[in-house]
Amino acid sequence: MRLILSLLLALIGLSGCASQATFGDAITQGEPTAIPTPVVPSKPVYQVERGTVTYERRFFGRIAPVIQEGFGFLIDGRVLETLVETGADVEAGDVLARLDTRALEQQLLAAEEELAIATSIFESADSKVRYDSQRADLNLKMAQLRLDHASDSAADPPTSDEALNISLLTIQRDLAQVAIDELTAGVDPQLRFDVTRAQKRVDEIKDTIAKTELIAPMTGRLVSFKPDPGEPMIAYEPIAVVADLNILEVTDEMDADDLSELSEGMPLTIQRAVLPGNVYSGAIGSLPAPYGLATDSLVHVSFDEQPPPDEFKVGDRMSFTVLIEERDDVLWLPSSAIRQFSGRNFIVVQNEGVQQRVDVRLGLEGGGRVEILEGAEENQTVIGP
Repeated sequence: MRLILSLLLALIGLSGCASQATFGDAITQGEPTAIPTPVVPSKPVYQVERGTVTYERRFFGRIAPVIQEGFGFLIDGRVLETLVETGADVEAGDVLARLDTRALEQQLLAAEEELAIATSIFESADSKVRYDSQRADLNLKMAQLRLDHASDSAADPPTSDEALNISLLTIQRDLAQVAIDELTAGVDPQLRFDVTRAQKRVDEIKDTIAKTELIAPMTGRLVSFKPDPGEPMIAYEPIAVVADLNILEVTDEMDADDLSELSEGMPLTIQRAVLPGNVYSGAIGSLPAPYGLATDSLVHVSFDEQPPPDEFKVGDRMSFTVLIEERDDVLWLPSSAIRQFSGRNFIVVQNEGVQQRVDVRLGLEGGGRVEILEGAEENQTVIGP
């Protein structure tokens, strides 16, 4: 049995050799099969250069008017009608909407009736006082004439009858003077007060009716307008915004880390965030406290020159790139040339075919460049990672 197995194995081996021979010289007897050599990628090579390193930050904001004013009705009420729509151009003083005044009109009618009654009573009393004053004045004149006549006609010295008559006429004259004095005070002050109070009530209602109109406080475009007929309104709640679209800016809300890198007056460039077109120069106008003098929580970016009319719409998304810091005439390398290990920054310098690790101290970084403060020399060849 073992003999038979050995013969079979021998036959199989012979047949394999015969098969290989039929393929010619593709594989040489005893020659090892070739293994492909792996492709070793070449590492980037850089030169230490001298030039400018610029650190810039890009932020995003929205187009906003520099001058705008939000406003609302001056009293509570329900909207009767609106006269304009959002986007309308308005002039200062234009009426934009009105509240329902029917209840106030009824109050005004009642107040005007009360004023008319009070005025009528006062005028009647005033007329009576004037007539009584004229009458009293005439009585005084007659009493004085009688007294003068009696005094002139009396003997010297007057008789007892003449003296009595003179005394009686003197009293009549004095009583006429008292009547005049009493009328000098004029009409009862309460009647005058009633008229004043009624007039004040009429004026108050008229003033309230005047406040039922929503008036544009400035000339500009109505960029926000919310009231609908029948909707209740709360006094002084802003429901409309008018903006002067001739002076625009970009506003943004930033966190403390970003704000700490900015200062008012920093130059920058402005362009659309989507489909960038024209590039405008500008500056940081104001920053929120405590970083600047803005009265709100926004960063305000101003244009050096205002864009053409209708170039932007309020709310358009914009980007602005701020020049944070720039250093000229410094040594620099691309950021990709710097290596790090265990907190060390180093580069690999090639010198006459020998590569050497060199620690470097870095400075300003931006725009893909990094400033080399120590550890490298101009024109040195650096091997990238």
